Amino acid sequence: MICATNELVKTIENIDKIIYNYYLVKIGQAGEKMELSKKNVKKILGIITFAIILLAVSQNLTAVMGFLSGILGILAPVIVGLALAFMLNILMNVLERRVFAFMKKSKKRVVRNLFKPVSLVSTLLLTLGFFVLLLFIIIPQLKDTIMLLVEKIPVYYTDLINWIESLIVRFGLDVNTEILHNPKFDINNIYAMAQNFFTIESTGDILNTTLGVTSSLISGVSNLVLGLIIAVYILAEKENIGKFTSRFFSAALPENIFLKAKEICSVASNSFASFITGQFTDAFLLGSMCFIGMLIFRFPNAAVVSIIIGITALVPIIGPIVGEVIGCLIIFMESPIKALFFIIFVLILQMIDNNLIYPRIMGKSVGLPGVLVFIAVVIGGNIGGILGVLLGVPTASAIYALVINWLKNKKQRERELVKVQNTEEIKEEVTEENS
Repeated sequence: MICATNELVKTIENIDKIIYNYYLVKIGQAGEKMELSKKNVKKILGIITFAIILLAVSQNLTAVMGFLSGILGILAPVIVGLALAFMLNILMNVLERRVFAFMKKSKKRVVRNLFKPVSLVSTLLLTLGFFVLLLFIIIPQLKDTIMLLVEKIPVYYTDLINWIESLIVRFGLDVNTEILHNPKFDINNIYAMAQNFFTIESTGDILNTTLGVTSSLISGVSNLVLGLIIAVYILAEKENIGKFTSRFFSAALPENIFLKAKEICSVASNSFASFITGQFTDAFLLGSMCFIGMLIFRFPNAAVVSIIIGITALVPIIGPIVGEVIGCLIIFMESPIKALFFIIFVLILQMIDNNLIYPRIMGKSVGLPGVLVFIAVVIGGNIGGILGVLLGVPTASAIYALVINWLKNKKQRERELVKVQNTEEIKEEVTEENS
């Protein structure tokens, strides 16, 4: 921080040289004297003001961060509402275009008036159904599976020891098996630990932990509820809000800046929405294929396992692995042999999805290289945990799309510049010949 501040001070001390070089390249022609017009003076003052603000912020970074944290705390419900509105709007747009489009085109005014409310209510019900499915079906099933697995560990461990001893006897090996019968860890304690984790026996510890997180939990829930209310209002009036926002910024910003910002927002939004839509579509198809395949091969718990496979597929890279492990554990409780065949089945299913289905769904809308997907998952997880993992890839895809779009525009501008230069050279040659 000290080094950065020193560099900034040096920069400000040499501000006159920076301004001169800037305008030598950007405004004036090389070797020509720059004219101090009103426009140029404004730009010079802007650079000086920015440098002063940057210096002040660097020297009072703690106070600035505290101030920004307080502002973010106040605006948290609004930020959550905007994020929820954006995410829910993706589903709402799909329903409006593909499910309820006939209502919008209906000749009856009553039906047309119901188009927006029906789309909004359907969006909220589908979202609520997803979370109900997750909270009341998947998580309890996972809990029961873990408890059952831990309960059967001593039996499986005993069977494993007997199998190893039979192999030793069969092949006549001189191996001491006493360490297997007397392990350094008590395997029965694993069940007790798991039971304590999922039951409320240690009331004091749970109470202390609960009291420690109550404040943040209440704050988070209140922000979520208020954010959801704000999101509903935004979705109900999204056309009017969009028109007002566009008119406001078109009036507040210069035309070139407004058009550039609008282009950036459009590219980022379309890329983000395309990824989310494609990811949910692929997860649904993968879960459906898994369910059909499990019914054909008569795997147990087909519905629950297929739902888990579909939901975990929403998380790139990590999700499919987690889904396969959980599904394998659930089937393992019924039959270890079927669990082995299930692993093979899911691997083949994921190969088909990765090579045939997923590329067709995503198309060229995202086009994010595999290494960037992995980096986005890692960085997103480090920053925001599970939520960061979920949002890391679509955010990276939006940034990637912006970079690609910028490069295309830059190449196009360079081509146009070359054409203009060639045209000017041809005109100069013609003029010289005529003269």
